[in-house]
Amino acid sequence: MLYEKMFNAWDSLDVETFLSCFHEEYEFIWHSSGKVTNLQNTDWDRLAALMSASDIENRRCIYENNNIMIVHSIATYENGSRDAVMAVYLKKDGLVVRQETGATPLAAKA
Repeated sequence: MLYEKMFNAWDSLDVETFLSCFHEEYEFIWHSSGKVTNLQNTDWDRLAALMSASDIENRRCIYENNNIMIVHSIATYENGSRDAVMAVYLKKDGLVVRQETGATPLAAKA
């Protein structure tokens, strides 16, 4: 399914393959602000930097079918902050068409 392709690309810093997982009508809904980002106004250079700067642990696919994919992980960022991240991906034509995430701050690793 799509989970393996997306996150193998993320882990190998393969931006091109990662981007191929998104539908042309893709929208990202920012949980914190309600802002909507799409393929045209996404900063892909920032995404590439995030891919290489974040340490993702315990990533797992909670559920995936032809319509939805739900993923949970722990992300540690360059500045040392950590979040538990729940991401919900709606799918269309086998690609991600809509994404929403929620993050819960965690204590820094000791």
